[in-house]
Amino acid sequence: MKTYQQYLKEAGNVHLAYYIEAADELGINYEILVRSLLAKFEYKKKHWYIINTVTPLTTSTSTTICKRKHLTNLVLKGKDLPVPIQEDLTCPLDAIKFFGKYKDIVIKPTQQLGGIGVTILPQTEEQVLKAYEHALKESQSKTKSKVIAEEFIHGENYRFLVLGDKVIGVVRRKAAHVIGDSKNTIRELIALKNDERKSTLLKPILLDNEVTLKLQRADLNLESIPKEGEEIILRYNCNLTTGGSTEECMKEVHDYYKQIAVKAVKTVGAEYGGVDIIAENISKPAKLAINEINYNPGLRLHYKVDKGDIVKVAIPIMEYIKEKYINLAP
Repeated sequence: MKTYQQYLKEAGNVHLAYYIEAADELGINYEILVRSLLAKFEYKKKHWYIINTVTPLTTSTSTTICKRKHLTNLVLKGKDLPVPIQEDLTCPLDAIKFFGKYKDIVIKPTQQLGGIGVTILPQTEEQVLKAYEHALKESQSKTKSKVIAEEFIHGENYRFLVLGDKVIGVVRRKAAHVIGDSKNTIRELIALKNDERKSTLLKPILLDNEVTLKLQRADLNLESIPKEGEEIILRYNCNLTTGGSTEECMKEVHDYYKQIAVKAVKTVGAEYGGVDIIAENISKPAKLAINEINYNPGLRLHYKVDKGDIVKVAIPIMEYIKEKYINLAP
C-alpha cells in the first residue's frame, strides 16, 4: 500500500489524494486525467469523475443553492430549519441599519469560499462600512445580491459530513489560536505555530484585520506576551485555510443534530454535503443554527484532526458512489 504522501504526489491535490487512496483500498481503478484537478474512477465497467473536491453526488441546482449563501438560508428557512436572520445588503446604508438592529453581526460575500471576504463582529459603524466594502470586493456573485449580513450566533462550530441518510463524520472546528509560554510575543507564537502547520501540510494562520480586531477586544496586540498556558484565540472564523484546527467528536453528538444535518442536505436536493452548525451544547438538544452547506466539502478536517480519531471519510463516500453506479441500469 502506498503512503498518503505518495498519493498526494500522484494526485497533486490533497482532496483527490484521499479519494484515490480510498479507491485503492476498495479495489476501484482510477486514473489522474489532469493532475491537481480531475480523476476518473472505474468499477465493473461503470465510471465516474471527481474534480478536486466535487463528486457526482450533487446536482447543479443543489450546487447553486449551496454556493449562494442567501439561497441556502432561504431554502432551509422554508423547511423550518434553524438559520441565522439574514438580509441582502444593496448599499452601505443597509449594512449600518442591520448593525444598529442586531449589533452582533457577520458581513460576508453572497458567494465565496474559505471564509474570504467575511468580517465577524464589527464593533463600530466605521468597521461595518469597511466590512461591506471588503465583502463586495471579494464577492464572486454574478447576481445583484453580492453582500449579505446575518446575526452572529454564539456557540461552538461543527462540521457534519452527510452521506445519504447518515452522518459519517463530525468535527468540532476551533479558530486559530496560540498557547502562551510567558516568553514569546503573540506574533512569535504564531510564527512557531505556522512552522508546525507547514510540517503537516496545513495552511498558516493569517495575520489580517480580523486578528487585529479579535486581539483588540481582549485588550491585546501582536506584541503582547501571554502567560504560560494561556490560550489566545486569534480569529472568529474556524476555517483550516486561515489557521483553524479540528477535533473529531462524533461520540459526543446527540442524534437530534445528526437528523437536522441530514434533513438540511436533502432539503437543498443533494445526497452529500458538509453542514456547518453552530450549537451551544452538542450533547443534548439546544439552540443551534445552520451556518451554511458545502456542496464540495474538503476532507482534511476529518484527516488532520488535532484531537480524536482520524475518520477516513473518503472510503464510505467512494463505496456509496460505487454502489450507486453499479446499480444503475446498463
